[in-house]
Amino acid sequence: MELLLIRHAEPVEEHTSDGSPADPALTERGRAQSEALARWLAREGLDVLVSSPARRAQETAAAVALLLGKDVEIESRVRDANADADSYVPLEADRKGDRAGYHARLASYRESPRLTSIAERVNEALDDWTTRLRGGRLAVFCHGSVINVFAARVLGLGNAAFLEADYASAHRFLVSRKGIRSVKSLNETAYLLSDKLLSD
Repeated sequence: MELLLIRHAEPVEEHTSDGSPADPALTERGRAQSEALARWLAREGLDVLVSSPARRAQETAAAVALLLGKDVEIESRVRDANADADSYVPLEADRKGDRAGYHARLASYRESPRLTSIAERVNEALDDWTTRLRGGRLAVFCHGSVINVFAARVLGLGNAAFLEADYASAHRFLVSRKGIRSVKSLNETAYLLSDKLLSD
């Protein structure tokens, strides 16, 4: 079977004042990214669509679901490593505005236990879904942390923060009937090029 892990499209920056988890919506550009993604995925013959409970992931999935005429199933185990944080500042915002801060944030992210702490639930969820859908094609709309954790596992890497997944990027994995996992591609974004929707 083929598993597509898709990072959500571009969200707004959000900070909550009451300590509740930030759950940002997509920007206008993010909505355009999700629509370009949907047009591309419409040719893929997807069997099942699954999304993180995060608003940015669900809004990305919704554009695809609308075009394909499919429902989206919510899977809490593929939520972001920072799902409980009261602010959401895209890594890309740091990259454009504060290069030193961006590199410091990346280093901190790689050294923190947050990615290893989500590995069990992420891998369990994706194993459950791929076992359930043997021979099919599954798209999971999620987060960079989820993509890194699963890709590192498949590749046998100790560093679970090796990949900077672009907004609305697709990452393909193959899972055999015996459970053997392999990488088909990482960070597909060609469908965003014609509309100039790639991250700066």
